[in-house]
Amino acid sequence: MNIHHNTKFKRGYFFASESIILFRGMKRENLHSMDQYWKTWIKHEEEVIAYKTSFKLNNFKIIVICFFEKDDGPIKYWDFGPENCMDGFQSEPEGKYTRRLRRWFLDEFGIKLPQSGAWGEIDACHDPHNRTTSVLCTYQ
Repeated sequence: MNIHHNTKFKRGYFFASESIILFRGMKRENLHSMDQYWKTWIKHEEEVIAYKTSFKLNNFKIIVICFFEKDDGPIKYWDFGPENCMDGFQSEPEGKYTRRLRRWFLDEFGIKLPQSGAWGEIDACHDPHNRTTSVLCTYQ
């Protein structure tokens, strides 16, 4: 598969790597058919609702977590970002880490954040409790 990093985020499709494509409506079987190992991340009432994987991109280890609806439902949202790179204290939802991550995402993938459409929305998101910043895409 030939991936062009300047491809824009359209209709909620995101080409994270040559082996990882995330999109609205995808099911667990789509995830498991990719040439990528996904480990169980979160279970709810014995059903796996989230899977995690990682891959190398330039000098970064990238973490991807996909969350699914229960009862074999479609993907709800995914969380994506470089490990231990955009972590630290940020007193407001908008701050140096969210700005830095938006810039990094634009440089690496040619996608300007935030974006939204009928498919959902995507933006940099800071978690003040864990002091981490990642790209979060929620599907409608």
